[in-house]
Amino acid sequence: MKLKTTIIASILLFLLILGVFVLFNNNNLAIRRMCKYVQKQYPEATLQDIYKTCYQDCFGSAHLSRDTAAVRHYLHQELESVQNEDLSAIPKHEPTGYRHRFTRINLSCVIDEELTEEELLKLFLEAAAPGNALELDWAKEWGRIEKIALKINPDWADPDLQAYLRESARTKQAVMHSEPFRQAYHPHYRIIKMQAWKTTCSTS
Repeated sequence: MKLKTTIIASILLFLLILGVFVLFNNNNLAIRRMCKYVQKQYPEATLQDIYKTCYQDCFGSAHLSRDTAAVRHYLHQELESVQNEDLSAIPKHEPTGYRHRFTRINLSCVIDEELTEEELLKLFLEAAAPGNALELDWAKEWGRIEKIALKINPDWADPDLQAYLRESARTKQAVMHSEPFRQAYHPHYRIIKMQAWKTTCSTS
């Protein structure tokens, strides 16, 4: 009986280790795919933009204000400012990071009347809820992503930027898009939960 119990425990431990190994490898493959996508879609992107999309994927927009009146005012102002701007350099909707927990919704979706301003505001505020953030060691997570990213594109290496991003990861700080990214692609979007976007699409 004791031998049987030991064998069962050993099998369970093996399966647990195997599951962790498979998940780790699958995540690494997903990170590689994400980096290749960013490299192809945004040639001017830097490592800072990889950090940003992965941070958004883990934390949503929880770091931003949840003051509804202020968020509504800023969204309205931004929409007014981009009415005549070409927003096509950023896809209409684009998943964040490699887990794809959230999606970036281009403000062109509102301008083209695919969403109303109020609908986007509601979805954005839902994504800002603190409970949406993953509980993980962000500094460790970023270290793994950075290592893979630099293998995909060695040109992203920049000691000063890497030090800045590692410190940001240590303190769980969000960052802006890099200046080259902003100059080239003029990003204007809001983060919403991926599941909320799928629900919106299925009911529209």
